[in-house]
Amino acid sequence: MDYNTNLVDFIDLINFTLHKDFLEKWRHKYSVKFIKLFQLKILDSLSKRKVIKIASLYNYLTRKCRYCPDQVLNFFETIDISIYNPLISGEISDIK
Repeated sequence: MDYNTNLVDFIDLINFTLHKDFLEKWRHKYSVKFIKLFQLKILDSLSKRKVIKIASLYNYLTRKCRYCPDQVLNFFETIDISIYNPLISGEISDIK
């Protein structure tokens, strides 16, 4: 029963993350474009059935998209990126 509950909670988390409510919740602190890039990476991971490494996500947002490293780390901490495990693997300490 606990496994089923965790699975439902995780699916709810992903649904919320991909919903416009997630965008509305964070758009005042982070740019809409930044949040949409994060959502696109989540979608891409789901469609490819591939885990995202937190370091790869960090590098994508800082190097390719040119966001400030502090902003990306702050976002990861604010949304508690660890709750996205197993979709996003690793810890913030891996990139600090």
